[in-house]
Amino acid sequence: MLKHPHIVELLETYSSEGMLYMVFEYHYLRQILEALRYCHENDIIHRDVRPACALLATADNSAPVKLGGFGSAVQLPSGRDSVETHGRVGCPHYMAPEVVARRVYGKPCDVWGAGVMLHVLLSGRLPFHGSGKRLQDAIARGRVTLDTPEWKHISSNAKDLVLKMLAPNPISRPTITEVLDHPWIRVRRAGADRDKLQRIHLGDTVEELKRYNARRKLKAAVQTVAGGVAMDPLCCADTDSMAIGAASESLNEWADEEAGLEAIQKILDSLDDIIALQDANCDPDMLAGMLRDVKLHELLQLFDRISSSVINPSRAPPGDAISRCRDAIDVISSTAGHKYVREKSELINLLGSPHIQVG
Repeated sequence: MLKHPHIVELLETYSSEGMLYMVFEYHYLRQILEALRYCHENDIIHRDVRPACALLATADNSAPVKLGGFGSAVQLPSGRDSVETHGRVGCPHYMAPEVVARRVYGKPCDVWGAGVMLHVLLSGRLPFHGSGKRLQDAIARGRVTLDTPEWKHISSNAKDLVLKMLAPNPISRPTITEVLDHPWIRVRRAGADRDKLQRIHLGDTVEELKRYNARRKLKAAVQTVAGGVAMDPLCCADTDSMAIGAASESLNEWADEEAGLEAIQKILDSLDDIIALQDANCDPDMLAGMLRDVKLHELLQLFDRISSSVINPSRAPPGDAISRCRDAIDVISSTAGHKYVREKSELINLLGSPHIQVG
């Protein structure tokens, strides 16, 4: 069993009031690297290094960070430095080229994942965009450009480390120990020299991180809808949009779970492709592929028609809606106990909000 200050342990939780705390800063990235070094010293490959696996022990600014997400971790066979697999493991945008290509891989794939995290930390952007085969091809090519506005205030040492960690050839990548000994990290680790470093507020990076988080929330919302209550085709009735009508017809196919999951995956893929189209430094080969993608064009046209449509309510609320709402508030307010206090308060506020306010 792995036991390290920066690795989550069984039976421990790192959340507060339903919130998951995550940060991106050198101090915390170094702790993630320390955790990975400990894993590698024990011949364990994490295989799913990404921001979602970085958890703070508490909500305090000085709280230590913990590396979690060991569901995909694997122990290297005795005397070997790589594993063979017939499938891809991990989050697509954080997969190393050798994982994407289904070749044998080892500890360097964790260095790649940490390199993608560092890229996001410094620029607010993922180094590779797109979906499906296009994303896989972009990762395999390994073209990383660091000339967007977010990088103009980033030091040459930091850029050097990013490029080394994202080397397409795993043999060319540094080990985790070598990453921790890189000048960009080593200088910041030295207390005396750290105070001499120029401190710059990376405004462009912060804005990109906000957009990154907004896109993440949008994809999560789509996945939540897909896994939640079945959609009601009537919700799209009485609209003046051909697009909504087409969407309503397609909802009838959601009874087939496989077809529904495939439709959701197409939506998620299209969101990734839209992000790639918005990137001024999009890989030319990827851009050419997207411009020829008929299905992507059809989805973009559908999204455009839906966004410009006026959706009218399909049915009026029942006549006793106000009294029902009042009763619900009374029941919630009178519920005893300290459990779910915050949730009850939020629900009461929601029921009293302007769009469904009780008269």
